Amino acid sequence: MAAREVACYDRAVSEGSQLASVMRDRSSEILASWIVRFERSPLRFRRASKAAAHTAQVANLVEALAVAATTETLTPGSDATRELERSAAFLGAQFASEGATGFDVAALLLELRDVIAGMVPAGEVAPLTRLFEWLTVVALDTFAASGLQSLRERVNDQLELGTPVVEILPKVPAVFLVGAPNASVIDGLLARAWMLAVGTGSPCLIIDTGGLAESGEHAFERGYQAFLGQAEGTVLQVLLSNARRSLREQTAAATTARGLAFQHFDRLDSAVAHALERAGHLLTRRS
Repeated sequence: MAAREVACYDRAVSEGSQLASVMRDRSSEILASWIVRFERSPLRFRRASKAAAHTAQVANLVEALAVAATTETLTPGSDATRELERSAAFLGAQFASEGATGFDVAALLLELRDVIAGMVPAGEVAPLTRLFEWLTVVALDTFAASGLQSLRERVNDQLELGTPVVEILPKVPAVFLVGAPNASVIDGLLARAWMLAVGTGSPCLIIDTGGLAESGEHAFERGYQAFLGQAEGTVLQVLLSNARRSLREQTAAATTARGLAFQHFDRLDSAVAHALERAGHLLTRRS
């Protein structure tokens, strides 16, 4: 009688199965222990976030880890850990939106790691630790990126609301660009300036770029194209003031290519004087 074949499994697959069993069978215990450890974690300072607000996300992490553990070795960056990484990235973004700190993000994942590490065989602790270190880096990277994006959006909102788009004198509209607005903000500001010029019947529009940062100049090149599409075919003259040479040359070329009159002034008062003359103010005073 032929000897019965015994199924042999790779050690990593066997360990993965043990981890998966722990994650499935003790998920409620894992969550309960994590809540206590997270609330008491010495990594946290401000403690603005409560464990209850993130229990659902941690439960998703536990479930994703259980699924990943049944497939292959838990190698950071592999297909098996992709869902875990997505969950970690989502957590980082959520913490950023709540005004929490990176210490809260690290506490959530590292305390969860310690809870699980206390329930699995000793041989699985090292790969589990490496995996959670990677997930913590992913979460913190997203946390930082989300915070930076939120800051940029607030700055752009402030620039869009606070940038002066004014009629300096009758029929002398001007926009004073400052800081580093993105192309969308510049497009919106120039659209407002264009409507002001149309509404006042002005022959010129002054665009002062003396306060633009270098990154703002790059955005201006893109945002300016939409303005040219609106003004093309009109008799409006664009008066650019305080622009550096590269921006001046590019703006001049783009403007004249659309058939609009263009002139640059090194000083704002010179641009205003020219606009006054074009608007007939000097002629009115002489009469």
